[in-house]
Amino acid sequence: MTPLEELCRLLRKYGHSAQAVTMNSLAAREEARVEGERFWADLAGTDMFGEQGSIAAVSLGGEAAPETAELEWDRKAFRRALFLVAQELRLRAFESADSERWRLRLRAEANAR
Repeated sequence: MTPLEELCRLLRKYGHSAQAVTMNSLAAREEARVEGERFWADLAGTDMFGEQGSIAAVSLGGEAAPETAELEWDRKAFRRALFLVAQELRLRAFESADSERWRLRLRAEANAR
């Protein structure tokens, strides 16, 4: 499962339908492998890594959700998939200030554990 597919799955699971549709569309385009740089430019242009209202800012289950092992696992998988997307954007030279900010934040979170 690709990071975009994982994001789609988790967004759908926790009721973030509109964002899940966006991720599903991007995952299908990535799998087709026919767009090359255009795909990465479009991915970089989505509202994926903004501070508010972006996919990266989504809190799976909501802020007040009771912590369960499943929710903790899903949130960890969500953050890992976001990191991998941000890392791929950086490696392909399509990073933005927002994607870099999230990449560094997610890397720091992972290293703190």
